[in-house]
Amino acid sequence: MNTLTVIADDQNLCGEGPLWDPAGQRLIWNDMTRTLLYDYTPATREKRVIGRDLMIAAAALNKGGTLVVAGATGLYVWKGDKEHSLIADKHGGETLYFNDILADPRGRVYAGTVYWGAKGMEKTGKLYLFEPDGSARVLDEGIELANGLGLSPDNRTLYFTDSAARRVYAYRVDQKTGTLSDKRVFVQVPRGEGLPDGLTVDAQGYVWSAQWWGSQVVRYSPEGKVDRRIEMPVRQVSSVAFGGKEYADLYITSAAENFESELAPPGYDYKATNIGGALYHTVPGVKGKAEFVAGFGK
Repeated sequence: MNTLTVIADDQNLCGEGPLWDPAGQRLIWNDMTRTLLYDYTPATREKRVIGRDLMIAAAALNKGGTLVVAGATGLYVWKGDKEHSLIADKHGGETLYFNDILADPRGRVYAGTVYWGAKGMEKTGKLYLFEPDGSARVLDEGIELANGLGLSPDNRTLYFTDSAARRVYAYRVDQKTGTLSDKRVFVQVPRGEGLPDGLTVDAQGYVWSAQWWGSQVVRYSPEGKVDRRIEMPVRQVSSVAFGGKEYADLYITSAAENFESELAPPGYDYKATNIGGALYHTVPGVKGKAEFVAGFGK
């Protein structure tokens, strides 16, 4: 059984985007609803708010010790609070509202868009690939609720979550161009479980997927079979990331704001008190792998 420890409990309304920064030996994550960006240094147990002025849904490491961040107003190079420059907020005349992003080995960034309002999906989103010069291509479309992204250890497979469809897709990656092909359903989450949300891939090629409304993190084999479940004390589990000096630590975000939707599992109890909001840590007994560094900016 995995022992869970609460690292920070700020009652994040929508804690998301955990990312390990090996240079700073720190974890970065956000509360996208409150437009807060945090970091936590395990060696000192110090937690800081490092950003307040930009709605950030996800981040990727970037060259020069900066970040590439994404959210409701576009994709940015982030150097610090109130120090960010726009990469893109429109493509083909469409306003870009990003959710999750992922850097690849060549410094590019995969980014999914999502268009959900008070009444649900306003229109479908797309999966983009951004080059370091800011140019972009659409790789896939018709995505209902774009979410977690991850690469296999050999970088030949990209995993991409469509939460509303309850699916994690797998694509074959052309490593030179970043182009995707041979799309297939890697995992179809049963209706009785939560929605697949953020994900990460460990050093063995297994996929770890957080389940919103599902009170768990699920580890899937490279064949898409359930290998393990980490039961969580909260319902809205949002994302996962490996970290630490040897990537032996697993960090898990959660969300305190009670989101009601027809996508919830049948009989879901919205009046329950264990919704979420804390950042958790566990040592799962397997190791993750480092995320790639994007190459944006001068």
